[in-house]
Amino acid sequence: MHKFVSTVSYINKPLVYNGWKNVLRQQQTISITDIQLNQYPLPKQPVPDFYKTAELYLKSVQPLLSKAEYENTKTAVTDLLKKDSVGQQLYHKLQQKYENTENWMSEWWLEAAYLGYRYPVIVHSSPGTVSPLQKFNSSNDVYRCAAYVINAVCNYDDMIKSGKIKQEMMKNIPLDMQPYMMILGTHRQPNKGVDKLLYNDNANHVIVISNNHFFKIPLSNSSEEQLATCIKDIVERSQTPGKPIGILTGNDRDTWAEDHENLKNLGLNSAILKDIETALFVLCLDKSLPRDLFVNRNTESVYALESLTGCSSAVNAGNRWHDKTVQFIVSADGFIGIQYEHSPCEGLPISVLHDHVLNYIKNKQDEKFNISTNFVKAEHLSFEIDKSLEISMEKAKTSVDKLSQDIDMECFIFDDFGANEIKKNKLSPDSFIQIAMQLTYYKLHNKPPAHYESAALRRFKNARTECIRSTCSESVSFAKLMTKNDEPENAKKAAMLAAINAHKKLANEATLGQGVDRLFFGLKMMARDEKIDLPKFFSDVGYKKSTYFTLTSSQVAFKTASFMCYGPVVPDGYGCCYNPRTDNILFACSSFKSCSTTSSKNFADTLKQSLCIMKKLAEL
Repeated sequence: MHKFVSTVSYINKPLVYNGWKNVLRQQQTISITDIQLNQYPLPKQPVPDFYKTAELYLKSVQPLLSKAEYENTKTAVTDLLKKDSVGQQLYHKLQQKYENTENWMSEWWLEAAYLGYRYPVIVHSSPGTVSPLQKFNSSNDVYRCAAYVINAVCNYDDMIKSGKIKQEMMKNIPLDMQPYMMILGTHRQPNKGVDKLLYNDNANHVIVISNNHFFKIPLSNSSEEQLATCIKDIVERSQTPGKPIGILTGNDRDTWAEDHENLKNLGLNSAILKDIETALFVLCLDKSLPRDLFVNRNTESVYALESLTGCSSAVNAGNRWHDKTVQFIVSADGFIGIQYEHSPCEGLPISVLHDHVLNYIKNKQDEKFNISTNFVKAEHLSFEIDKSLEISMEKAKTSVDKLSQDIDMECFIFDDFGANEIKKNKLSPDSFIQIAMQLTYYKLHNKPPAHYESAALRRFKNARTECIRSTCSESVSFAKLMTKNDEPENAKKAAMLAAINAHKKLANEATLGQGVDRLFFGLKMMARDEKIDLPKFFSDVGYKKSTYFTLTSSQVAFKTASFMCYGPVVPDGYGCCYNPRTDNILFACSSFKSCSTTSSKNFADTLKQSLCIMKKLAEL
């Protein structure tokens, strides 16, 4: 029997586990699956010390503020920490929540960062993955590849749900394995104000979308030849383009929630939506991309856009269902990628799944393969549409196309050196790359960024992330020094090493749950839930500037030559995701074309220069 969880995100309402259990939020943290993958117990995510966090905060904002602004910020922090202040009251309540819950932050974060986020999930929230192109010599190769993807995902799912996967360790510290359970069978259901997260432990079918048509394939004991024939049959049955129902999922969440309700109430659409919600994952069979998309663009950048949006409503943007946590994309021109809905977890399980599928396909390359004549025919899921939904689809096309045209992706393989060369100089590759980004931003804008780097908190139970505030006094000093031609090289090297070591310290603190941002986030959410006016600290220029992240970055490792990509989080910002490999580094840089002061290509070109300059300094 399928089990679902509906996440109701406001504190004064009970959690509803599909009607079979009511649990007060104050008593228990959400668990969307009964399958447990942790063999070793994990500690709770700590509530950081109030005073130490305030000290770290002041250090992090100083490089971003004028002297006058910094003095005002120090006053705001002093007021926040005063005995019997609202800040102390909120902090005490936060400590109480820590005692009474499995994780004091996770439900708030799920709501605020994801389910309550009302912008479109495409570009703004959902990342994409890009892998090296496959070589398809015929259409049969495409069908075969699609069959391999389905079987590989099922193989991965069986591996995870068997519970045989070993708990990962960081040295001798066990890490939370539950995120691996969060991606397959999961679905984000649109609702006004706050969406719901649905999960199915026992998914027994997949949804295939071809030329905007939806098909349901049961996960039976069919051979890969039979499955490939089923895919071939789907493609043949969908030669005429269908109505782009999937484009609706790329609109802003409240508009989509309204359209979803209208869609659900027509004919048998409710049953089709249930089929999509309960599927293991969605497989999108995409058309080859038009050649004009590649004019003045490299292959990696074009397929990054394909993974994020489907390029446009005229290409593949309607051939999607963005609410599904995992959408695999197989394109007739050899592209294999994923778009993933970010709500359930961070990128690691996605990268592991992505690598698993690519390796599965690679290991099948030399096998003999014939298209079968005997197969289980997929069920065509045909939505009913009325005039109102026709109008909604046209509006969604406009919205998705505008966003697709605005996002500026510049992705590249930096092959001058990789992690090994950085390690030879006894430096942290992640810190080295982060400081290179700092230097890049400063060169382009003559000021430091408010820089967000994601730190995983997997050493704690049911935890998500902390922010590494990568901008620090040391990184800014180094960037400033690098703009001066008359400074000696040994001084520049010393400044670079100080910046890299400072970043490494900040990163270590964040992974221990001792960062800055999540504590202040918790105080804000507690004030909301307790109906307490926010302290003036949160309207101070220091807090506003330091949380307006003009550079958002994260390391997502793949064993294959693949990378993850996403958009900036502010209109005049950059996104930068990277995969440091032994001998090269894969980068996905993004910005918005509508901003006149940012350019992804300029950022990428300058980043290449920064990396090379820093390597030369390291070798002095």
